[in-house]
Amino acid sequence: MTTPPLGVVAAGGPGSRIGGGKPQRTIAGRRLIDIAVDKLAAVCPKVMIVTVDVAGMADVPVDIVADRWPGQGPLNALATAFLDSDAESVLLLAVDLPLMSMEMLRFLAKGHETKWAIVPITPGGLEPLCAWYSRQCLAPAMGLLEKGERRIRRVLSEKRTLFLGLDQVAALDPGGCAFLNVNLPEDLQRASEIAARRGLFDTPAT
Repeated sequence: MTTPPLGVVAAGGPGSRIGGGKPQRTIAGRRLIDIAVDKLAAVCPKVMIVTVDVAGMADVPVDIVADRWPGQGPLNALATAFLDSDAESVLLLAVDLPLMSMEMLRFLAKGHETKWAIVPITPGGLEPLCAWYSRQCLAPAMGLLEKGERRIRRVLSEKRTLFLGLDQVAALDPGGCAFLNVNLPEDLQRASEIAARRGLFDTPAT
């Protein structure tokens, strides 16, 4: 059995397409950053936020670390989390996936004895922004960052990654909205409507 992962919220992007301050935007009266932290805290013993806006997260009661490579996206968050902790693995969740299912997070948090990563696949392709990564991913991540590479999926090796297929992802996402990415104002509105209709944030994540 693998050691429980460190929960890591990737909250470093500027969110320019949504008008800035994405982590502070709200759904059903709750901030995206609080939703992400609560979801991870329900399946991970410890949670960390990686962000460019450390001061803006000061009221969130978890470890908050600054992006080591601002502007380099989630790949930076992954490398930063490993460099600023002794975690053997991390469960990475982007702050703009507020409807992520607890079933998916619980499955990913189990990790894998021999793989370096566990990544869902949806009809839209790979979903590396809600995935499990072992510390073995740090070296290739650092190599990519040094080359200016921003795509976290470049860390993934076909032989060393467990890819969750469409059927398995569907079973772990009974509501069918886990990977609704909040990038635009209309995305935020849609997510808010879904959350209100399903009462998703009426009670804490469990």
